Amino acid sequence: MSIMSVPRSQLVLLFMLLQYNVDSQQEVLIEESLEVESLHAPTGGAVELPCDVQPTQPEDRVGLVIWYKQGHESPIYSLDTREGVTSHWSDPAILGTRATFRTNTTPAVLILTRLRAEDSGQYRCRVDFIKSQTKNTRLNLTVLIPPDRLLIINQDGKEVDGGVLGPYDEDTTINLTCIAVGGRPTARVSWWKSHALLDNSEGKAKVSLNLHRSDYGTEVTCQAVTDPSITPLSRTLSVDMNLRPLWVRIQGGQRPLVAGRSTSLTCQVVGARPAPTVSWWKGANKMNSVTQTTTLDGNITSSVLTFVPSVEDSGRALSCRVVQPTLVHSTREDGWKLEIQYLPAVKLSVGANINAEKVVEGSDVYLDCRVRANPWHSHVSFTHDGVPVKPGVGVLLANQSLVLQHVSRAAAGAYVCSARNVLGDGHSQPLMLDVKFVPTCKSREAGVVRAARGEVVAIRCELDANPKKPMTYRWWFNSSTHSKKELKTSAMHSPYDELGTFQYVINSSEDYGWVQCAGQNSIGSQIEPCLFQILPAEKPSSVKNCEVTNVTYDSLSVNCTPGYDGGVKQIFVLEIYDTESGSLLRNLTNESPTFEVTELYSRAALTLSIRASNAKGSSDAFILTCSLIKYPERRTAAVPVRVELTTLLVTVLVGVGLFAVLAAVSATMCYCKYFNNRENNEKAKRPQDETSDVLLSGMKKTESNDSVDKNPDIIPIKSKISDNCSINSNRPLMSKASLDKLEPTFGSFHTLANSSQYDMKYRMPQTYQHVTPMANVGGNVCWQPCDNVYEDWLRYKNALPLDTSDLLPLEQLRPPEEYLPPPLVYSDTLRKTSASQLQDYERYDLRLCPVRVSAENNTAYYTPQPDYLRNNPMSPKQRLAKEGITSANKQMDTSLGSTELTE
Repeated sequence: MSIMSVPRSQLVLLFMLLQYNVDSQQEVLIEESLEVESLHAPTGGAVELPCDVQPTQPEDRVGLVIWYKQGHESPIYSLDTREGVTSHWSDPAILGTRATFRTNTTPAVLILTRLRAEDSGQYRCRVDFIKSQTKNTRLNLTVLIPPDRLLIINQDGKEVDGGVLGPYDEDTTINLTCIAVGGRPTARVSWWKSHALLDNSEGKAKVSLNLHRSDYGTEVTCQAVTDPSITPLSRTLSVDMNLRPLWVRIQGGQRPLVAGRSTSLTCQVVGARPAPTVSWWKGANKMNSVTQTTTLDGNITSSVLTFVPSVEDSGRALSCRVVQPTLVHSTREDGWKLEIQYLPAVKLSVGANINAEKVVEGSDVYLDCRVRANPWHSHVSFTHDGVPVKPGVGVLLANQSLVLQHVSRAAAGAYVCSARNVLGDGHSQPLMLDVKFVPTCKSREAGVVRAARGEVVAIRCELDANPKKPMTYRWWFNSSTHSKKELKTSAMHSPYDELGTFQYVINSSEDYGWVQCAGQNSIGSQIEPCLFQILPAEKPSSVKNCEVTNVTYDSLSVNCTPGYDGGVKQIFVLEIYDTESGSLLRNLTNESPTFEVTELYSRAALTLSIRASNAKGSSDAFILTCSLIKYPERRTAAVPVRVELTTLLVTVLVGVGLFAVLAAVSATMCYCKYFNNRENNEKAKRPQDETSDVLLSGMKKTESNDSVDKNPDIIPIKSKISDNCSINSNRPLMSKASLDKLEPTFGSFHTLANSSQYDMKYRMPQTYQHVTPMANVGGNVCWQPCDNVYEDWLRYKNALPLDTSDLLPLEQLRPPEEYLPPPLVYSDTLRKTSASQLQDYERYDLRLCPVRVSAENNTAYYTPQPDYLRNNPMSPKQRLAKEGITSANKQMDTSLGSTELTE
């Protein structure tokens, strides 16, 4: 900032201050012996520096107040009221905004806030009055600085970190030294225990402590004080100690324990610091099922032992052992000898003189029950397969023994001995008594086997025996006509068959009777054999008196009377069909001929079939016809049917769609092919339309029908053919017109076409080397056996329409090399004919009709007949009849009117 920018009033004030500064230097020398007041204030606090501003003359006032600090030549603060305006100024580098001069107090004071260490020093306040003499006040300010920290050192010369001393063992002496670091003036350091002063000195303090159990957790404090006006700096430490347990006890005291019952014991340790190690011992064995907990204050530690005592633990020592690892000789222990109570321990065994493996039915057996219990038992009982054994005939109970006299097979099973004391009942392990006996029949009733003649039945001899292996079987047969005779078994069914099954064959009525079987095991032979009665068996008879009742909209009931069951258990089958479609609606099976049918949905008549069935077959069906009650017709609006799109329905719809697409594509292709063929035919006909076909006789299109009738070519063909095959010079014609107008007189040609039941547009033979085109029809190509062929050709020619303007003579046809070999052209319908049928047609064409017409080239040609046909002349129809195709000719004659031959 330049000097020109400073206001004029400030410049004047600055020069005045410099002048006063010079004067003040002279006054310092003069007033050097004046009294100096001392002031103290803490760092960061505030202080008030007094200044006497009272004038000595009346009606005088302060004109200028200037503050100086020792070590600074220029003023640090000023107050100017000479011009009637109060102006304050503070040196920004020294005081800044921390200084404020207050004149409304006596004396006036300069207030300094936020004191710093550098604020300490001597201050002088100079006051200039308007009339009175100038006054000077000197002050000495000391800014108090507390210590930075307290350093505590133990007896090992190491600094104590944190707020805990130790841990130290009980009855140990420790030395501590506390030093105040920093501060002005030097602080006084003291040690305190609770509210008792242990030591007090300047700069640092030492203390010596003898630690006892009561000193655990005691707090000692080191305190440093710089000035009473300043809060002292202190540090508190807690004394941590290792303490031995005061006592160890198992809660609940000594008491008996129950064997097999889970027990929990708690060992409590009081007064041990830190938490001790607690272990449980049973004799010399350490137990591991222990859970240890400690209270929040750490004074009580509890250890819980959970175990299941056994009978063998009785008399063993159980103890809780406590060890303080940090202290020597700190082991404590509590415990007692175990007294175990238990349920009676029972053991059941067979008498000493009895072999349990050789107990036979009818012998005597006794069982001994041994009991051990604490407390002693008061009652003993026995059970057989869970049923209590009571004394009776053949059963004796003596003390703790059970006697069974003349045991039977029913006495076999599991025996248990039970004893009771105050804790409950004790049971022995089951003792299995195995009684051996000879084989007997499992069923006391005779078995019934029904079979038909010629049938082989398997008869199983089911025996009850002990042991069951090895077992020998014997079989006998007995009837009214035969005395008891033994049946011999085959190698496949040996007497040692474990299943005891015999394959019995019924050949005649004499084989019906009684079959007996008996077994033998290691104990002996069976006394009474098992009986099986063999009776005839057949299919059941039909049911009778069937009726349908309870007919509703969707249900009905069927009741019948059963017939003869055929000697075998029978069942009844009901089948319900839809009479119109024949579909099966329901199939039910029941043991009686009574049926309740529900959920039937059919508006058509129903056919009911009821049959009886057994193992031999089924009876004839009993047929009934009925109808369900129809629902009344509804005249309301149609209700939309909700169709659920199942997977099957979606599959069917997709299949139908694909089939429709394929059908459409096929139809399009067929139409295109048909259209192309039609277009090609029209192109082929266009050049031929330019020339008119006329009759060989020269008859024109304008001739009348009378002249046509007089044409010798139209005379019946038989009158025009001579024996030597002389023919009119007229040539046969080829027509381009549709043959729909032609009469069906071309027999041989149409016979072959209609034999396959297809319409033929063109008939072309296969290519053969011996086939040559027929350029004309005359005596050079006609022989005696082919008169019928030519006759058919003339019939074809005479059948042409009267309008022959669209006919072409053979001279206008193309030469043979343009169409050899002549291809076969079939109608669209004939293309569906099988290959074998076409081969037959062509074979018959070559043999029976050598004349061929090429519809594509408008050409007729022939095939010379083989020698065997020339030597054996016959008409084409006779040859067809000889080779078995007369029926085809008849069929073609009947359908000749519907056959189309189109060029």
